[in-house]
Amino acid sequence: MKKLDSKQHKETPEEELKRLRKRVKQLEGKEVKNTNTIKGLRKELKKKKTFRK
Repeated sequence: MKKLDSKQHKETPEEELKRLRKRVKQLEGKEVKNTNTIKGLRKELKKKKTFRK
């Protein structure tokens, strides 16, 4: 068995489910909010600003 690098994180079944659910939503064309990244937060803020006009 190969030794995993510190960067390669073996995901738990819960993490895998969460990731797969997100992927399914994306494939169905539903928007997936990702506010745990800076890019995701910026995207959400932009949306909120456009609604205020």
